[in-house]
Amino acid sequence: MSDDDRSASVLAVAVTFLVLTWIMVPLRIYVRTVVTNSFGRDDALLILTQALFTVYLSAQLGGWYHGTGRHRTDLTPENNTSALKFWFICEVFYVLTATFLKVTVGIFLIRLSVVKYHIWFLRILMVASVVLGTAYLFVVLFQCRPISTFWEEAPGTAGKCLENNPVAITTYVASVMNCLADWAFGILPMFIVWSLNMKKRSRIIVMCILGFAAIGSTATIVRLFYIPDMLNGQDFLWATTNFAIWSTVEPGVGIIATSIATLRPVLHFIMGKLGLSQTYQLSQSLPWAPSRGYMKTDEHSTSNLRPGDGTTTATAAGPKKSTAPFDYLQTQPGMDPIELTGITRTVEVSLSRDDAHEVKR
Repeated sequence: MSDDDRSASVLAVAVTFLVLTWIMVPLRIYVRTVVTNSFGRDDALLILTQALFTVYLSAQLGGWYHGTGRHRTDLTPENNTSALKFWFICEVFYVLTATFLKVTVGIFLIRLSVVKYHIWFLRILMVASVVLGTAYLFVVLFQCRPISTFWEEAPGTAGKCLENNPVAITTYVASVMNCLADWAFGILPMFIVWSLNMKKRSRIIVMCILGFAAIGSTATIVRLFYIPDMLNGQDFLWATTNFAIWSTVEPGVGIIATSIATLRPVLHFIMGKLGLSQTYQLSQSLPWAPSRGYMKTDEHSTSNLRPGDGTTTATAAGPKKSTAPFDYLQTQPGMDPIELTGITRTVEVSLSRDDAHEVKR
């Protein structure tokens, strides 16, 4: 493939992530609804994020068909206009996808957190992501007046569009913040998991699984180097090929990584079928229903297990080896099951309300 036509790269990346994300997201939803019965807000938001990403990829494919990745001189005026219109749509839905993905990961980690400052840190990070994403979205939407100038004439048209520098600077800022947020979401699980009474090897594995959110930051860093290509308004569709590709990779990897972080039961199932795992034995009956290692709380929220003012201790322990297909810390529907394999976890709870529910041992 010559450097004069790079549209095939755009097509390959778009199709790859369209297929992979539509495998991983439904698999996560299956695990959360059938295997663990723990479907929550983060799963609903991931479905919305996947829908936004699908619109983005559809626009990417439309841009590829009309000319993304090719020189302006190789396109008819009609194809150039259509390709720029699809590029604009991609830019809008990239911002929406990236923003909702950050909120999805944040809520997922909050469901696992019991330390107050972890929870507040995640909330602040999510709010910052939404504020920055909203500001970035407005810059993208209204960089030209009227908006159609972007595709009917050219990005950065003098007198009708913002000069390219403000747009590039905003993109730089948003990319850096996205990168920092990804790494924060990737590092925080280490602190969340560290307090668990687990073997060191198991603890490292869980940290890696939950830390997959940081993988997307690698794509964000690479994307930073191609932002200056947006300044080439005369041959925009060809010059921004790398930028377009990495704008697809970043949220695509994030969605896949976020889904993988919930698939440990499936991985154990596959390993059991292959004879690679003795910790879990597959039950031949369906649906897969956890049978041991459960602890129930009196409310449909883990908030009553978080620190407050007085002290109550709740301890959950599971057998080190079980013939049950999966052992979980069972909560009511909508709560999070936390897998127990020889784990003993103690949470100190403080209650200051007069009407606090009695915790039964």
